[in-house]
Amino acid sequence: MKTEMKVLLYIKRSGQDKDGFSPLMGRISVKGKVNSIAQFACKFKIKVQLWNATAQRCMGKSKVATMANREIERVLLLLQKRFNELADIRDVVTAEEVRNVFQGLAETQDTIMKLYAEHNSDYAKRVGVNRAAITFYHYRNTCRILGEFLKEKYHVSDMPIKQLDENFIEAFDMYMRTARRFMPKTILGHVNRLKSVMMLAVFRGIVPFSPFKGYTPQKPVFKQMYLTEDELDKFANTTYDTPNRNFTRDMFLFSCWTGICYCDMRSLTAANLVRADDGSLWIHTERQKTGTPECVRLMEIPLSIIEKYKGMDCNGKLLPMLTKESMNRHLKKMSVMCGINRSISFHQARHTFGSIICLSQGIPIETVSKIMGHRHITTTQRYAKVTQDKIDRDVDYLNNVIGGKFSLSGIDIAPSPILKDYSRRKVNPSMKQREYITKMMEG
Repeated sequence: MKTEMKVLLYIKRSGQDKDGFSPLMGRISVKGKVNSIAQFACKFKIKVQLWNATAQRCMGKSKVATMANREIERVLLLLQKRFNELADIRDVVTAEEVRNVFQGLAETQDTIMKLYAEHNSDYAKRVGVNRAAITFYHYRNTCRILGEFLKEKYHVSDMPIKQLDENFIEAFDMYMRTARRFMPKTILGHVNRLKSVMMLAVFRGIVPFSPFKGYTPQKPVFKQMYLTEDELDKFANTTYDTPNRNFTRDMFLFSCWTGICYCDMRSLTAANLVRADDGSLWIHTERQKTGTPECVRLMEIPLSIIEKYKGMDCNGKLLPMLTKESMNRHLKKMSVMCGINRSISFHQARHTFGSIICLSQGIPIETVSKIMGHRHITTTQRYAKVTQDKIDRDVDYLNNVIGGKFSLSGIDIAPSPILKDYSRRKVNPSMKQREYITKMMEG
């Protein structure tokens, strides 16, 4: 239902002074989901003889009438403006709220879209310092989707933060799941970004706690991101039909053998190469995404790739990179050419490093986490998956270590034939039947 406001102006005749002026009063009537009325004082006086109750204006063109009518227009315009502002952020507006805002008595409303805009503005300043541009893009995209949700669900452009509760979060989740048809992984990303903004509201004391406290999102099922050893071997030993695809193969393999992601590879220079005391060559850099240090020892394959493309980049970078979009397009076609029955993206190289190059070869996950520049080991656990080959090797090792330490006596005694009869029964035996079976087995 559409909410409407009407204002009735009248003079308070009982307050008339000796000069014939009376205070101008007003009555706000709001009709919608909730009907309400509130009175207010305009805080100026009107010449009683000039007042026209029907027109709600002063009659004539005298200076007194003109100034009074001008002030009346100002009051009415301000009331309408305050009403529109409230209607934009609230589903239900009352006359008292309009009056309080008009008189400056209402609290300053902290709204979610306003807070989100402040968050994004601050985040933009940190891009290139300790935040990545792609993450800022994701925050901005979530803000846009949140705004569209408010308009579709609540028919408002903004909403007070204090009105956000668990029902709001569930509705936002349902909107993304049904109206937008987002996948669980996409929904989780948007929800987590909104959760970060709401934590900012908690830190500022706008709300006592986050409405996400009782919300449990649907966890996405993550597909296998890494290449298997067989797939990696096929990919590395295939010669492709264009120079750009052969170059893409080399850059992908460099990431597979170092774990360095695309954006960090683009920024590498010769200054990032460090020679250790034992003569080995290392890459020392900081991750653009988190600012954490990343130290990788260069093995034979990445060393040969660096040597191959040495001095090729005109900007002094270590590797002459193509755009990520271009590489991903090449990788999709290259996966078909080398017989891999699924699409490949550049980021899968980092997963391959964590799973196949490191964890499957016995490198402890704590070491893998340090090499990959993760702040939390839980992040590494998502990247580095234990392969079936690794499980087989570990179980074989366990069998060799523990095989002769324990023995089982009585294993050569034949089982009781009553067990066969017992297993054929389709119903649970009674107490007497169980006692009989037990005696037969013992006897």
